[in-house]
Amino acid sequence: EGQLECAQLLLEAGAAIDQACNNGATPLFIACHQGHLEVAKLLSSYGASRAATPFGTPEEVANSQGHADLAAWLVASRGWTPLAHLETLTAARATSLLRSGASLHEGEPTPLRRAVGGAGEAAALVRRAAAPWSPASHSLFPAPARARAALLVRSLYEIHERYHLDSAGNTNGIAALDFGHCVLGFAIARETQ
Repeated sequence: EGQLECAQLLLEAGAAIDQACNNGATPLFIACHQGHLEVAKLLSSYGASRAATPFGTPEEVANSQGHADLAAWLVASRGWTPLAHLETLTAARATSLLRSGASLHEGEPTPLRRAVGGAGEAAALVRRAAAPWSPASHSLFPAPARARAALLVRSLYEIHERYHLDSAGNTNGIAALDFGHCVLGFAIARETQ
C-alpha cells in the first residue's frame, strides 16, 4: 500500500525516473515485476524507459509474473509520449508538459488523437492547446511561443495607440485590435518546424 502516492511524491520532487538499483532493476521494471499497474502508468507518464534491464524488459517481467493486465497495457501504450498518458496526468502535470513544449503530434497514437473525445482535465487541456493561439490558450504554449505572442501583442497595441486606425484606415482602433487577435491565432505556432 502507498506505492503510488510515494512514487508521485518522489517524481514531483524530481527523482531520477530511470535510476536503477545496484542489480540494474529500474523503478518501472520493479513496478511491473510486482504488478503495480497504476505505478507503471505513473512512471510511464514521466517518460520511464522501457528498455531491457539485466533481467529483461518491463513487459517481459509483467508477463512472466502473471500480470496480464499490466503486460497488455504496456503493449497498448508502447508508442505513447508522456503527454499521451491523459488518464494518469494531473492538470498541473499536463500544463507543465505543454508549457515545456511537449508535442501534440508525436507518438502513436498522438496525445491530440487520444484527447479528442477523451474525458478529464488533461484531455481538455491538450484539446485547448491544439487550438490556434488566443489569450485563453496562451498559458499552454511553450515559452518561445508565449514570448513571440507577447511581442506581437505589444507591437499591435503600440500601433493602435500611435495611429488609432481600424482595418479600413479610419481612426477607431477597436477593429484593428479585433483584427490583431484574429491574426495572432495564426502567427503564433506551438511547435517550430
